[in-house]
Amino acid sequence: MEERAIESCDLREVLAAGRGAITDLSLSCRARVRPPDLMIGEVTPALLRAYFDQSVVLGASLFRVRDAEVTAEGVILIDGRFALCNQLNVDPTYIDRYHADLARRLPGLHRETIEGEVVLLAGMGHLVYGHWIADFLPKLYLLHRAGYRIERLRYLLPADTPDFARAWLRLLGIGDGQLRFYRRQDDLLTCRSLLVPSALRFVGRVSPLLREARDFLLRRLDGPRGIWRRAAKPAAGKRILVSRSENGATLNPRRFRDRELFETAASARGFAVVRPEDLDIPGQIALFRSAAILVGEYGSGLHASLFCEPGATVLSARHNGLALGFLQSAIDHAVGHASGYLIGGAPAADGSFGIGREEIDMAFDWLDWTTGG
Repeated sequence: MEERAIESCDLREVLAAGRGAITDLSLSCRARVRPPDLMIGEVTPALLRAYFDQSVVLGASLFRVRDAEVTAEGVILIDGRFALCNQLNVDPTYIDRYHADLARRLPGLHRETIEGEVVLLAGMGHLVYGHWIADFLPKLYLLHRAGYRIERLRYLLPADTPDFARAWLRLLGIGDGQLRFYRRQDDLLTCRSLLVPSALRFVGRVSPLLREARDFLLRRLDGPRGIWRRAAKPAAGKRILVSRSENGATLNPRRFRDRELFETAASARGFAVVRPEDLDIPGQIALFRSAAILVGEYGSGLHASLFCEPGATVLSARHNGLALGFLQSAIDHAVGHASGYLIGGAPAADGSFGIGREEIDMAFDWLDWTTGG
């Protein structure tokens, strides 16, 4: 049987027509893409075009929606129509790509109404650490910027939100009692008053507000409760390699075949090889704030460079496939870091890729030359 399509609507247009309100906190603009500070390896013309392709940085906004329905990992429906919004990284292909059967399942979902105001914080990628760092936690700053006290709001989250995300929220002053969980495969919630902060990351570009969001999050951690200061802080100026962990829940097949060679070369140059997931969150923050040079495979662990002190140098190893994007350097440049890429070949059918020894050695030479190592 052919799947029934879900009609769509533009979120901003619907709100402008009277269904809610929009507070624009920054404006969209054309902005030059800063070149990578290093890009070596199997760099193709198509890869370079992709790096410089996205010229527009979208503005950040806070949307207030009346009687919106929420399901899946944060899908918004308004009068049964799928709400599109580029500021939420939700485009017309979203449902077809991730929820092709949603229209068929909608009539059988458990329905419930949430009275009062509630914040939709998470979205696609809510199981992944890097999405919390780059996409979801910065939204708390937009709520603050719009005049809200984040510790007084209620937050709507999928029931399978990972423990690390819940721990982050607790450390930022958001108690467990403020979280309203729902079953993303089974529930359809009608929210009488839904607050929806936009993203500060738009595909491969980030808002200039990301640096302010970073400072806000650190102030929350550094505040009167002194959360992160209770962790043992490594000495400043460290060379750190973030060893990539395998998270089966994300279904990410990317695998670096030369990981052992890469980590051995780093160790020989004085890098400490670390797994941030072995530390609690205060320990992770202290670790990244201590790093002068941060290297690793492109992915969630490296996105925590957001918390390195401005002026750090970041090197990311990745394959040359176009779909992976360049979010890492966008984050780094927004907060004042140098950022380079060590590029491998095209990913194989199983998602694996390799990088030659000469390119690895040259990348570490570059780090020595540019940082006085």
